[in-house]
Amino acid sequence: MLIVSGEFSANESLNGFSRAVASSGAKVIVFNSPGGNVGGAIRLGRMIRAAGLDTLQVGQLQCASACSLAFLGGIHRVAEPSSIGIHRAFLKPADGMSTEEAKARVQLGTAAITSYVVEMGVDPKLIELASSYGKHDIRYLSASEMADLHVTNAAANQSPADISQVLTRPNPAPVSAPALDARQLPESIAVAFVRDLIEHHGDNDDFALAQVQASYAPKVDYYGKLTKLRSIIQDKRNYYRRWPERGYSVRNDSIVVNCTNDRCMVSGVYDWVVRSPSIHKQEKGVANFSYTISIGPYPKIIAETGSVQR
Repeated sequence: MLIVSGEFSANESLNGFSRAVASSGAKVIVFNSPGGNVGGAIRLGRMIRAAGLDTLQVGQLQCASACSLAFLGGIHRVAEPSSIGIHRAFLKPADGMSTEEAKARVQLGTAAITSYVVEMGVDPKLIELASSYGKHDIRYLSASEMADLHVTNAAANQSPADISQVLTRPNPAPVSAPALDARQLPESIAVAFVRDLIEHHGDNDDFALAQVQASYAPKVDYYGKLTKLRSIIQDKRNYYRRWPERGYSVRNDSIVVNCTNDRCMVSGVYDWVVRSPSIHKQEKGVANFSYTISIGPYPKIIAETGSVQR
């Protein structure tokens, strides 16, 4: 069991979470979070789902606001009554943003949240209910409401873990998820997206592949050839198996980004090192990268190319 604590933040890596799951062997995720960045919570929820983990929430710990979205990522979801709190989406306008633009961004964000909720197998009426409550008037769900809306999908007596264990385990350091903040310019979104993707290649195989699954379009111009996502995943899987230990670091001063309409091209340079302990081999070097991204509520890679410098 792993307890995720603290607020969800924008533009932070999920590496800490993936390492904690891998090292602990946790199969169940518990939350102690007041919320935070919606995009970060959704990102973590998708990773939880891709990794086949369960979620559990007890009343003695907090899971409110954006945290409720991360909770939905669990394959099996168990929660005590009044342990999950919801309210409508909120956006703090950026400097210079008009009221009309802020409203449009909120509507876009609400649509993205609804899409995610449906993707997780939850009744979209959850969003309708949440929209009736402001951020200072959090609505905690009853057991029957959670069951009816499919927020939970297992009875408390079918809990994936002994609830009593939760209160006897110390909380790890807060684990935050990266997010795509609606206030950011497309260029900033694209750069954060690519940097996070590249550095996630250093995660354990399951989490790295989950990141690929979530980040690529169904078909991609992959090194000059139109390639289906499943073939890209297999290509990445083969590489990860060959090199079980990997590390990547993007050079900040190398990044170039150009955006036109809803597409951005991000290119640059990163340092890499890979190891295979079983054959006592290590390689390292520098590589160029170039990604084209379709920007939207959920950015997707539509083209990738690159080359090793040395």
